[in-house]
Amino acid sequence: MTDGAEPTRSLEQLFDELVSLAIPARDARLLAIGAKDPSLAERLKGLLDEDKNLDVGATVSGVFAEFKDFAQEAFAAMPGGAQRLFSPGTLVGGFTILHLIGSGGSGWVFEAKQRKPFRSVALKVLRADLATEALKRRFELEAEHLAIVDHPGIASIYASGTDETTGSPWIATEFVAGAKSITEYARSLSLHARVQLLHAAAVAVSSAHSKGILHRDLKPSNILVSQSGQVKVIDFGLARLVGTGDAMSVQGAATMAGEILGTLIYMSPEQCRGENKRVDVRSDVFALGAVLFELLAERSPRDLSGQSIHGAIRIVTEQSIPRLREVVPECSPDFDAIISMACADDPEARYASAADFASDLERALAAEPIRARVPSRARRLRVWARHNPVLATVCAAAAVFFPAIAATSLFIALDAQADREHGERVTSRVVEQLVPAVKKLGMTQDAPAVREIELAAYELCVLVNGENSEASAFMAHKLALDWLKGMGKDYAKALDWAQRAEASATASLGADSRRAIEARCVQASALQQMGDEASLARAKLMLVELAEIVELRDEVDTTSGCLSALGEFAQADGDLTKALEYFQRAVDRSTRIAGPNMRSTVEARSYLVDIFKAQERWDRTLQELDELLVIQRGDGRDHEPFTLSFELQRGQMLAKLQRNPEAEAQLVRAEGLIRDFIGPNSPMRNRARAIVRTFLEAQGRASETAVWAEIPPAP
Repeated sequence: MTDGAEPTRSLEQLFDELVSLAIPARDARLLAIGAKDPSLAERLKGLLDEDKNLDVGATVSGVFAEFKDFAQEAFAAMPGGAQRLFSPGTLVGGFTILHLIGSGGSGWVFEAKQRKPFRSVALKVLRADLATEALKRRFELEAEHLAIVDHPGIASIYASGTDETTGSPWIATEFVAGAKSITEYARSLSLHARVQLLHAAAVAVSSAHSKGILHRDLKPSNILVSQSGQVKVIDFGLARLVGTGDAMSVQGAATMAGEILGTLIYMSPEQCRGENKRVDVRSDVFALGAVLFELLAERSPRDLSGQSIHGAIRIVTEQSIPRLREVVPECSPDFDAIISMACADDPEARYASAADFASDLERALAAEPIRARVPSRARRLRVWARHNPVLATVCAAAAVFFPAIAATSLFIALDAQADREHGERVTSRVVEQLVPAVKKLGMTQDAPAVREIELAAYELCVLVNGENSEASAFMAHKLALDWLKGMGKDYAKALDWAQRAEASATASLGADSRRAIEARCVQASALQQMGDEASLARAKLMLVELAEIVELRDEVDTTSGCLSALGEFAQADGDLTKALEYFQRAVDRSTRIAGPNMRSTVEARSYLVDIFKAQERWDRTLQELDELLVIQRGDGRDHEPFTLSFELQRGQMLAKLQRNPEAEAQLVRAEGLIRDFIGPNSPMRNRARAIVRTFLEAQGRASETAVWAEIPPAP
């Protein structure tokens, strides 16, 4: 090498220098290097040509122009502004972002470049403001799951970590060039070729199952096909481990009982009901069968358009996937039978594994006899009876006296295709499982769907059990509590439902029964919250009478609430010492009876937060809030209104303690969580934004408050 030929600089160092330059400066620098070392310049030019998408110097043209629309959208959506935006050329964990591939509620997927070795990657980035411990753990588990599986039909993982600048967790996986979803890619293919694609996906899923990994979110957008026709299963973000062996060392603690995950259109009934103990490899088989149905029928296996969330859940849990031959009469009976078996409502009637499903597809493609059998009507009847035990019992009893009528009613209710409308009248509204199901999908107690379901549940309960029954008293009491404690409070409705609950409980159980006493406690709380002089006087009188009874009754759940209410009266009278005594008694009793992590205990402790704030004990208030947040997050209650209120109050306490950078970050985080989990137009969000404005004004930053203006209510 001649003098001046950069003897001390490596190829990598020169490449790093060049990619940071705009095109004109880069070309000039490359010419200078070439004049002294042509072979080195040629090698650099080849690397730059391969990596040509990294031209971050051309700010106005090229990549940034393509990225502009996404940048504007992301800037508007993200709390914290431009400093949290991932723009082209940004380095994340050694990967350089090129452009956005897709986005979702919790993050983005970018195409990015890795320099060593040179290759494109799919970079999945979790939004830092939504990175709760539960989501971080699920993100970590996705990386661990991908590290366990190793199959050419599953996108490989390259690396994972957390971005130091934004605090956003990320995963870098194999990039599928020119990828399309399996249904989009298959549009111009023959039936035989479509089945071959799904067979390849089933083989890949079977490989994951053999390592103990369930996918739990199989759908067309998670089964990609490259330009060359290579199938790649992606997105193991909802996966969990099953079985035994080495894979169990990373058991997915992020999966909670009753949790409903995935996409409803392709989801098995047991997964939609949140029955995680019953979710196994056969749930993935169901989803594969549903995708195959869509490939062959060229329509969705379920029509959920125009449905409310609880209506969609009801369809998934009650209605079977249609028979393929009913939609495509000319289709092969083999594929009809394969889909029927894969998508059987009863997991026991499905293929035992994805490998069995794939084998049957292979036999059908080769025109060999298949093993699939359409689930019999007797098996369908057993599934229906298990999900409708009360109706099944009534029908069984009727069968003794009216066999013909009972049999006819059963099969009409069972066969939705025969007479869905009559089935609706016979089965009424099966709502017992829908309330927790909808809540697990992230909706709050105040969502209209949840209110509607609970009212329907009460009406059904009265129809079956009568108004003056323990069951009806329980349902009325639950409605009273929901109107009392939800974000969309209505104390008059809470009082009405509590009086109805007391009447039902007194008639069926007695005036001194637990349910009747609890209903009176709710009435006192509702009267107290109504706030007018007459209501407050009635509430105080009721609470004084109840206090003598309830503190001796360990089984009365609302005792702590009564003690807390008496504390509120003492606080309103200015007696903070007496108020603190009542609140502490409520906490001690709830901890002893229910345990430290139960909601009733957390609620009782929230009154301690209020009294500490009234005493201006900011350090003690912050300590209490931190402990409560640990409990709520640890029990999977990260996004409940109570938890989000604690998040907001924590920011206020940090501001009181002059810990301003922490306070600002906490308030912004709280506002973002409230936006995403309570609602973008909710009163709680506007309260959070008002607190942020007040904080900024106190810091002499009034010019920044416009970004945090009040959000108008939804039209």
